[in-house]
Amino acid sequence: MSCIASDSSFYTGKICLAPMVRAGRTPLRVLSLDYGADLVYTEEIVDQKLLSATRKENHILGTIDYCIEDDVVLRIASERERGKVVLQIGTNNGESAAKVAAMVGTDVAAIDVNMGCPKPFSIQGGMGAALLTQTDRVKEILSSLVATSQVPVSCKIRVLDDPSSTIALAQFIERTGVAAMGVHGRRRSERPGDSNREEEIREVVRAVGIPVIANGGSTEMETHEELLAFRERTGASSVMVARKALSNPSIFRKEGIYSMDTEIKNFLQRACEWDENYTMTKYVVQRMLGGEQEHDPRGKATVQAGSVVEICRAWEMEDKYEECRAARQSKRGDRVEKDETTGVEYVDVTFPMKRLRTAHSNSPRCALFKLCEENKEEKPIYECRQRDSDRRYEAEVRVFKRTFLSRIGQTNKKMAEQVAALAALIALNERGRLDGEWEELCE
Repeated sequence: MSCIASDSSFYTGKICLAPMVRAGRTPLRVLSLDYGADLVYTEEIVDQKLLSATRKENHILGTIDYCIEDDVVLRIASERERGKVVLQIGTNNGESAAKVAAMVGTDVAAIDVNMGCPKPFSIQGGMGAALLTQTDRVKEILSSLVATSQVPVSCKIRVLDDPSSTIALAQFIERTGVAAMGVHGRRRSERPGDSNREEEIREVVRAVGIPVIANGGSTEMETHEELLAFRERTGASSVMVARKALSNPSIFRKEGIYSMDTEIKNFLQRACEWDENYTMTKYVVQRMLGGEQEHDPRGKATVQAGSVVEICRAWEMEDKYEECRAARQSKRGDRVEKDETTGVEYVDVTFPMKRLRTAHSNSPRCALFKLCEENKEEKPIYECRQRDSDRRYEAEVRVFKRTFLSRIGQTNKKMAEQVAALAALIALNERGRLDGEWEELCE
């Protein structure tokens, strides 16, 4: 058994950002730390997805990135998150879990196993809440992790239908050697609107000797003081917050909650700094907006936005976006990378599909076609292929006796060709033929 993997002091007396799919990424994690959180969990990442990724040191951002092709599966802010970021994995077997631990080493501060998610994807894959009644598999997974991990190991469960069964499971988990466990106070069949079973969390605290991290109290907290009161009521050593921290991450501030306007602007600043993609940026901003999406003009503009810069523009953060983009560009140097063997010129760029709906008749393909017409050149020729690794599409475009390609995969052939046309326009110094913001660069 690894002494480090069982180090309970890491989880003692902590206030944590809970794991949240699509939200628990670099910008929200860093913002939570800046506000005062002690530990921040990543979104749940399935073991096989992480094992399929390649580790890269991103010198432009100062991060460690785990990528599958151009998809950033996990981005860790090396300095800001050191000693504070907990990787949560979804797994159904000990061998894969141990491989993840060996892979990430000390890039993360701790590893947590999701044993409470009730979503169909997790259940059908034998992960999440499916593990709550499979003690043999729980033992295999946690024991394997404890034996191999270079950092503390924990798991996150939820209360069972029978409180005595919850206690028995918690005591069983403790015997595997984990450093701590998170306990969500709602049963698998219950939803956020149901009461959080604080007494049942308290019973687990009394029954085990390792730190318990109480979870599920977002409905009852509006301030930092109420967050602490939730921990006090459960008797838990630590507490983790999900939904409330997504709508108001300043719940971690001892000095008080910020307004929605400030919350969103502070988040967008981090999204720009850590080069978050459009989809994830928009998701978090919309969650912060809540019902104001329909009433606040800036909320309506956010809903309509088709890129990160358009979201920033809605909140008067465009200057920050441009500042961060220029800083990355200066570090990156020339945007065009040429393969001297094949002659292919790479410009790794993409844009959200939604951008096409606001482009009217002037899409990248249209602009490139008009350029050829004006110069009496042959029309562009596109060649599309589907990658085996992730089933996404790339397209080459041959024009002006040159070949251009963006290596950022797309979900369909149409988008791949549009992105290839954008890459060609950039390389040909004809980007000005397109109005507004299009490109999102890959680091």
